[in-house]
Amino acid sequence: MDGQVANSGSVQITDAEIMKDMLQKRYDHGKNQPKDYSHLFRYKSRWELVRMTMIIVSIQFTYAAETAFVSPILLGIGIPHKYMTMIWAISPALGFFLAPLVASVSDQLRSSWGRRRPMILTMTISLMLGLIILPYGSTIGHWLGDEDIPPRDMSGFRWGILITIIGLIMADFSVETTNGLSRTYFLDMCIKEDHPTVLTVAVMIGGIGGFIGYLLGAIDWSKTNVGTMLGSNEATVFAAVVIIVLIGTTITLTSYREVPLGILEQDEMLRPISKAAFEEEKKRQINLTRVSSVISIERATAEEAQIHHEDRNEQPLNLELFLTNLIKLPKALKILYLTQFLSHLGYLSYCLYFTDFVGREIFDGDATAAEGSLELSQYDEGVRYGCLGMAIFVLSSAIYSLAIEKMIQLFSARSVYIGGLLLNSIGMMLVAAIKSKLTVFACCITMGVEYATIYSLPFLLISLYHQKKSFDMIDGQYIRSEQNRGFGADISILSSMLFLAQVIISLAIGSVIDAFGSTTIVVYSASLFSCLAAFSATQIIYMDL
Repeated sequence: MDGQVANSGSVQITDAEIMKDMLQKRYDHGKNQPKDYSHLFRYKSRWELVRMTMIIVSIQFTYAAETAFVSPILLGIGIPHKYMTMIWAISPALGFFLAPLVASVSDQLRSSWGRRRPMILTMTISLMLGLIILPYGSTIGHWLGDEDIPPRDMSGFRWGILITIIGLIMADFSVETTNGLSRTYFLDMCIKEDHPTVLTVAVMIGGIGGFIGYLLGAIDWSKTNVGTMLGSNEATVFAAVVIIVLIGTTITLTSYREVPLGILEQDEMLRPISKAAFEEEKKRQINLTRVSSVISIERATAEEAQIHHEDRNEQPLNLELFLTNLIKLPKALKILYLTQFLSHLGYLSYCLYFTDFVGREIFDGDATAAEGSLELSQYDEGVRYGCLGMAIFVLSSAIYSLAIEKMIQLFSARSVYIGGLLLNSIGMMLVAAIKSKLTVFACCITMGVEYATIYSLPFLLISLYHQKKSFDMIDGQYIRSEQNRGFGADISILSSMLFLAQVIISLAIGSVIDAFGSTTIVVYSASLFSCLAAFSATQIIYMDL
C-alpha cells in the first residue's frame, strides 16, 4: 500500500501519507477524550508489546505443566491409557462449543472496562482454581474417604479421580479460551502495521515462558525443601504456574485501556481504520486538492468521518447472527480453519503424550510400576528428559518467531506457512524411526518452528481479512464481503480448532496406543497430520501477504 499514490492534478499523495494523517487525527481525538484512548492509533515499541502480551507467558507455563504432568498424574491415580485419553477429551469438547460463544459474548460485552479484559479476567480466575485443584486431586480424595492403595489395584468410584478430572477440565478449558481472547485483545489494541509484530512477540515471550516452565518440570523437586513442603514434583510446578498466571495476567490487563462498546458505537473516530474508511479519505483528499489547496482542520475531520454506510452502521453480532455466520463460513475461513485443525492434530499428538513416549519408549520405563522399582525410576527420568525436550521446543519457537516476519518478507507467507509444516512432518518421522535422546531434541526444534507458524500466520490472516472486509480475491482484486462478522468470534473459532483436534486425539489415540502396544504411534500421527496440514495450506487465500 505504501508504494501507491493518488494523483490529483499536479499533487501526488501516497497511501502512507494518507494513513499517517488519519492516524494522527484519531490519535489527537483519542487524546482529548475524558479517558485517553490515543494508544489505539500509534505504533508501539517492542517493550510495550512485551508488556501487553505477558499473559502468554502464563498460558505457556500452564501448557508446560499440563503436557508434562497431566498424563503421569492420571496414570498415577490408576486410570489406564484408554480412559485417560477419553478424559483429555472432556474439556476440549466443552471448549469447541462454548469458547466461540464466550468470544461472541466478548464482542457484545458492554462493560466500562472494555470487551476483552473482563472475559480474560474471568477465564484466568477459573484457570488458577483448576491449577490449584489438579495436583492435589488424590490428596483431596483421601480426605473424602478414598483408600490408600496402589494405582493398579484401584477399582470402583474414587473421589480423587473425580476431583482431578474437575481440575483438569477447569484448567484446560480456561487456558485455551484465554489464549484466543488474549490474541483478540492484542490485535484490538494495535494499529494494523503492528499486528505481525505483536503476534510474533507473543510467540517469542510465550516460548521463553514455556522454556522456563518445562525446565521447572525437568527438575526433581522431590529432593528439595520446596518439593518436600508441597508434597510432590507436580504440586511444586503447578504452584509456580499459579503465581506466574497471577503476575502475567495482572501486567497484561493493566497495560492498555479498551474503548467501551457503547462509546465505540457512538464515536467513529475511536474505531480502527477500515479499508472503506481509508478509501473514502483517499477520495476526499483527491477532491479537496482539486478544489482548493487550503481547507480547515475542522472540515477535514468532519469529512473523514463520512465513511461507507456498511462500516458506519456495523453492529456487534447477536447470538442468532453469530450462529448463522458460524454455519455460512466464507471459503477463505473454511480453508484456514481446516489447516489449523490439521496442524493441531499434529501438534497435540506430539504435545499431550510426548513425555510419556520418552519415558516408555526411550527410557524403557513404566508409569504404573511399583514405588521404588527400576521401571518407575526410569519412567520418571524419561518424563524429566521429555520436559527438557519440550523446553527446547518452546525455546526454538521463540527464536524462530524473531525471524518469521523477515522470512515472510523474503519468501512470502505461503512459503513460510507450508515450509514450517513440512519441516515438522520430517522431524516427527525422524524421532519415530530413530528412537534416541538426540532425535528427541531434533523433533522438538521442528515442532517449535511449526508452533511459531500456526500461532502467528493464521491470526494475522484473519486480521487481514477483517481489515479489508474481504474473504476472497479474483484476478488480484479483493471481493468485498456483505457479512457482518465479529472479529473476536472468528479468532475464537480459529482457536477452537485446538479443542476439536484435542477431542479427536483424546478419543482415538488411547485405543490406537493399546492396539499397537506402543506410544510411538502418536509421533507417527504427528508427522502425518503436519504433512496433511501443509497440503491444506497450499489452498489458503493469502491476500498478497
